[in-house]
Formats: sequence, C-alpha cells, structure tokens
Amino acid sequence: MPAPTLQTPRLTLRAILPEDRPALTAILADPVAMEHMHYRHWNEAQRERWVDMALEIAAQPDADSVLWIIELTETGDVIGWFGMGNPARPDLAGDLSFEDVLARSHWNQGLMTEAMRAVFAHAFDALGVPRINANCHPANGGSARVMEKAGMRFLDAKSTPDQEGTWREQRYFRITRADWDASAR
Repeated sequence: MPAPTLQTPRLTLRAILPEDRPALTAILADPVAMEHMHYRHWNEAQRERWVDMALEIAAQPDADSVLWIIELTETGDVIGWFGMGNPARPDLAGDLSFEDVLARSHWNQGLMTEAMRAVFAHAFDALGVPRINANCHPANGGSARVMEKAGMRFLDAKSTPDQEGTWREQRYFRITRADWDASAR
C-alpha cells in the first residue's frame, strides 16, 4: 500500500526517502528510545539494513505495509516513523497492526498521539479497515498511554516472539471502526 502524505497541525507524515537514512539510523541507535523495542541491540549494519529494507518496501506498489516518516512541518526535521501492515498475530488476520517510534527529544509533546490519530483517520476513512491492533512491552507505559489517548483499548497480555524470535510479554491494544466513529475527532 502506498504511503499517502498525511498532514496534522504540526506534522507531515510522508513516504520514506533515501535522505532520511541519517535521521532514522540515529533514532535506531538511541538506546533509551529503543529500550522496549527489538531494535535495541542492533549494530550499525543491522540499522542500515533496516533502512534499506524500508526503502525497498516503499518502492513496491503492491507492498502489504507502509512506512510513514514523521517530520515536523515547520522545520522539516525527521523525528520518527509510523509503520502499518498486516498483524504478526495470526488470530488478528484481516486487521492492520502498527509500530511507531519517536525520537526521544520529541517525547511528551503529544506528537505521536497526533500522528497516530492521522493514521487511524486514513485507515478507517480512506481504507475502510475494520480494526487496528498494536502492542507494547508492559514496562513501556509511555507507549500504552499514547495508544489509549489515541482511542485504543487494552485487550490482553500475552507472551509472544518479537521479530527476532525472542519471547517477551506484550500488552495488546485495539481500536475498532465503531470505537473510532464514537470518539470525538
């Protein structure tokens, strides 16, 4: 699915470009920002391969996932990303799932909630998605709060493997089309 440009009052969410590499690898290299992510132990080569993969997927017209770069509209600074695609859990087939990362220097400003709500609006209104799911590590209270502020509800906690096969406890959240329609946009 192609990455349409989404605008919020402070942000532009857009397709990834090769010139985003330095900002993305810097975010991936921040041990505090990556503390609860599977990227936390990656070396420089792994971070570079991730950006290469993201660029390759973005170039595919029929990719089943999309990665938006989050940039501050006022400055053009890349401050994070928001990726959405098919869920990792087979019991959530038909839904979309996401992962998001924000540079630490931009935490606690409501920026990720703003980005998340823009993506939700696109997913529900333009794509007609029935449900969106996400998860976070139990110790990642900031991520859980952002999901709840964006309208998601806690579903359950399960131990599941991350993208590298490491089993970890995860908290699962969901927002349905009905939840979105009922929320004050």
